[in-house]
Amino acid sequence: MAPYSGRNKIPTIEKLGKDLAQRLSLRSGKVDPRNQEEYSKQAAKTRRKVVDPTTKNQVTIQDVDGDFESSIRRPKITVPKANIDPTNAPEVNDLPGVPGPHLPQGSDEEYRETLDDLAPPEANPDKTADLLHHSKNHTVLYHPLPLADLDRVFKSMDQAMIRSSLVVTAGLVTLNWLFVGGGFKGIIASLLASIIISSALHLFLRNMQASANAINWQADKMRAKAATESLVPESVEWMNSLVGIVWKLINPEMFAAMADTLEDVMQASVPQSVIENVKVTSIGQGDMPFKILSLRALPSAEDTDDHEKTKKAEQRELEGENDDDYKYYNLEASFAYHAIPAKGVIGKAKNMHLEIVFYLGVKGVFAVPLPIFVELNGIIGTVRLRFQLTPNPPFLKNVTFTFMGLPKIDASAIPMTSRGINVLDLPLIAGFVNSSIAAALDEYVAPKSLIMDMSKLLQGDAVKKDTDALGLIYIHVKTATGISAQDRNGKSDPFVTLAFDKPAYCTRIIEQELNPSWNEQVCLPIYQEQLVAGEKLKVELWDSDKVTSDDVVGKIDFDIRELIRDYTGKICERHDTLKDADGKELPGLLHWDIGYFPKSAFKASMRTHGLDTSLPKALREKDEFKDDRGVINTQGEADVVSIPPDPTLPSGICTLLIHQIENLEVHRASGTFGSYEPWTPAQQVGENTDEEGGNLPSSYCTILCNDELVFKTRTKVKSSKPIFNAQTERFIRDWRSAVFTVSCRNQTHREHDSLIGSVTIKLSEVLRTSSQTTAYYALDGGMGYGRLLVSVLFRSVDVKLPPNLLGYNVGSVEILGDHVQVTGDALKGCSIRVKTDVGKDTIHAHWATDQKYDLRRVAPDLQRRRLLLPVKQRYQTSIRFEFKYSGKTIAYGLYWLCDLVDNNETVIEVPVYKTPMAKQMTQNYISNIDRDKIEADKVGRLYITLRFKMGLDESHAERMRIGNDDRETFETWQSAIAEGYRTHLVKRQTPDTVKELHKEGKITGDVAYSTDPDAGAGQGDEEDGDADDVPRIPRFKPGVEHEIDDYRETSTGEQLARAFGELKDYASEKSYASDDPDSLEIQEDYTDEEIDDDVLKKRRQRQDKKAQKAELHRKQRGFMHLKPVRNLKFIKDETRVLGHKIKNRFSMTGREPGVETEI
Repeated sequence: MAPYSGRNKIPTIEKLGKDLAQRLSLRSGKVDPRNQEEYSKQAAKTRRKVVDPTTKNQVTIQDVDGDFESSIRRPKITVPKANIDPTNAPEVNDLPGVPGPHLPQGSDEEYRETLDDLAPPEANPDKTADLLHHSKNHTVLYHPLPLADLDRVFKSMDQAMIRSSLVVTAGLVTLNWLFVGGGFKGIIASLLASIIISSALHLFLRNMQASANAINWQADKMRAKAATESLVPESVEWMNSLVGIVWKLINPEMFAAMADTLEDVMQASVPQSVIENVKVTSIGQGDMPFKILSLRALPSAEDTDDHEKTKKAEQRELEGENDDDYKYYNLEASFAYHAIPAKGVIGKAKNMHLEIVFYLGVKGVFAVPLPIFVELNGIIGTVRLRFQLTPNPPFLKNVTFTFMGLPKIDASAIPMTSRGINVLDLPLIAGFVNSSIAAALDEYVAPKSLIMDMSKLLQGDAVKKDTDALGLIYIHVKTATGISAQDRNGKSDPFVTLAFDKPAYCTRIIEQELNPSWNEQVCLPIYQEQLVAGEKLKVELWDSDKVTSDDVVGKIDFDIRELIRDYTGKICERHDTLKDADGKELPGLLHWDIGYFPKSAFKASMRTHGLDTSLPKALREKDEFKDDRGVINTQGEADVVSIPPDPTLPSGICTLLIHQIENLEVHRASGTFGSYEPWTPAQQVGENTDEEGGNLPSSYCTILCNDELVFKTRTKVKSSKPIFNAQTERFIRDWRSAVFTVSCRNQTHREHDSLIGSVTIKLSEVLRTSSQTTAYYALDGGMGYGRLLVSVLFRSVDVKLPPNLLGYNVGSVEILGDHVQVTGDALKGCSIRVKTDVGKDTIHAHWATDQKYDLRRVAPDLQRRRLLLPVKQRYQTSIRFEFKYSGKTIAYGLYWLCDLVDNNETVIEVPVYKTPMAKQMTQNYISNIDRDKIEADKVGRLYITLRFKMGLDESHAERMRIGNDDRETFETWQSAIAEGYRTHLVKRQTPDTVKELHKEGKITGDVAYSTDPDAGAGQGDEEDGDADDVPRIPRFKPGVEHEIDDYRETSTGEQLARAFGELKDYASEKSYASDDPDSLEIQEDYTDEEIDDDVLKKRRQRQDKKAQKAELHRKQRGFMHLKPVRNLKFIKDETRVLGHKIKNRFSMTGREPGVETEI
């Protein structure tokens, strides 16, 4: 089964209920189930036409409603009703007396369609009847076909022909003797005439027999074809005998995945106000096996219409079935299960059963366990299978699995022990177990299906070797013009969302604007199921409101298939008129760019041995130290495990799959109490051996991508070996700097979920010789232990982003340099308020000396008065400089952070303006304010040195306290820093093995790293190669703001002196960024011994004490080992979070996508 993710969510009972209500076309409460006649009429509405995912034919299916015991003990078969004209079927109960058998009419496709009406499960009830197998009271026509037995007719005709020949001969001789005169010649003539006439009769008879045999043989071929093409089912008692023997040999562990799925459905469906959590502790198949009622083969869809052929050919290509080497076989099976009557624990264990624990209570407050014994009473259903056969062993690749209607399930549950009342009769738990099983099965009812790669399952291969995403959609949201006013002031507060079935990206809100300018660029993964389903990209323009719901200003729908067909490998500039939901044009025009870029092919010249180069050479070749690569069946799979990511194509798609955690436990934070025996250990040591127990953690995992929370798994209750099988796929701007952090937490009551441990995975460190790795990582930095099994896979995409788009979205802006210089008489004596989206600080006026703000750089990377401002949405944010005099803002300057290259000191020149249109100036991306319609007067210039630092740091601490997700994210980052798995500064680094490949001339295209340790961005060499043909996204010049390069060549003062000169090579042709130099450092990563300045050393000591305190709290040591203290802190933090939620309720917010989950 595919891993759970934001796209493949866990099915829930609520979703099942909506689907069933839609099928029945009725609302709850309107039809009384006790009114059988009315209820049957409504239930008949569940018959619906869908596309069968196995045969690709349109079929009619219906949810199963039958009797379990009757299906097992009195199996029935669907057969045609007698003497019915299929073109004019009478009503039910309006049949003639006792007619002869009905034979379908027509031939070929018409004949097949006639039989389709007579074959289950979509058999027409007006033309068929259900009769018992082996019935003696009915003449059952199993294969109603136009076939006749002509042997007796032919024998009778042969005898009649012989007699006729004799009569003709005798008659001719007699006539010749009487009328001609006889004689020898007359007799000879009569005999010859008789022979000629008899031969003619015999030849005519033989020709008639041959024609009849040919017709009969053709009819027999039709009968055989009808039988083998599944038009009539057949009984398979021989298979049931085999199933009965094999059933008892099956290891119950094979049902663990089924139990895990059911547990996930229950967890996602329980009412949180009553049931805190659910756990399936065990599953048993019992002694009573499933029974196969019938089997039949199914023909694939064949269309004679050219348009339909082309349409289905495109559909098969989208579904990956366009390879001529593959052959397909379709099969349908009807099955049933009925529990045997039993009493007591031993008796009930002979039937299929589950043991479930319901934790009654309120989530996060308390939970009381209630064990439940669940017995499966019966199940009836019909399933279709599509086998994809290959010419190579094991000769079977994919199996497509789908139910023809929702199976009927019945289960009973008994609390605490196997004896007790049936709790399914109680209002609280009534139908919950049955509905959970039905919700899990409904995910595979046609037209939905499950595709299993049997070639890998049979060979035990669970390693993921390709991303689910096919490529990336690049979108550049520029501006909108002439949109309609939605507010009373004649303005709007517009923002844009990009969505498929739900929002995938949201721009910033620009207040009080009818011609907004965003300049935001984003890449979104595209998936095969989106193409198969025919989804469209929805570009929607909204007006944000503080209290009422947001208003839709207009929308644009874009067909994804058209995008891939017409825009692959290129960017198209578009100017689309906004429309409403009915397609009617609205005021406003959206200016945007769009393009599609597929995954790039591997370069064979970069092939390596695929071994872990971090190990000593003596250990690399040993099997126990090699990554699990699974089974290699194709060249593409071989490339993934032996070719590292291409440094000339740093952007791409990364899949991170959390398989499971082994030996998970939480250590006891408190000391040893009471007396103990001498010479014995104070605490237990060694790995935990219990898989279940009350003291085990209820764990869940979170994934941070470049210090942003992107994914959260479901909770696995009380287990030391939780199996998650959950994944996320993310767009990675630059794999050389990308960092994933996986944390595991223990869900607790009335306190914050404690951190068990975390794992830091930097792609450039784990993908040295391959593009895929599957390995165990030790959880560390928290209050527990365990080994986390994680798979990482990266695939480059055929597109090159400019250096400023290769950075992190989360980070900090550093104001560096020897001083900040301001020109302009109107700005004398002003302090400067510096702001980002979530941070602010001040450059005080009393720092000024002759208009130079002294920031006192004491070393190249050490500075006393360094300003460090947190940034949450870097690619949507500007750094704003507000010049204040006597507490009032008199002028503004700004620089958009999307134009900065990460980890590079950059001296910029910022024009300063006085304007009455402050919001329009600071929120719109304006390339040239002097030429824009904004009323602004230039009053001076600001010269300042900036650096955008990737990732979190201590400057984010305050903003990360306002939400639980933010608090946990910051705590995870702190644990990785404290344990030394990463530093405060994230560097862009290419693995040494990849650098060696370049030195050997095996990498063609742009060189993505530099051997010069002091080289800046874009200082690499360039070679001709295939990669030069890859599309490049241009770097857009920021406008009148100037950027001065080569900060290492000169002092800050010399750079400022050159500020009025022309900017050189701002938009470089190279669309990559080189590695960060080894000499690049940041103040926080210096040790106390390396800092000579007394002011900075004391500041570092205070920071170290603060970090030590945070570590004690994280590991629940010190005062935090007391539960009442943790409870009080939980109440305090939750009160702050509640206040922040109330505050946000009355502020303007966009429709940002939330954290991806499986639920």
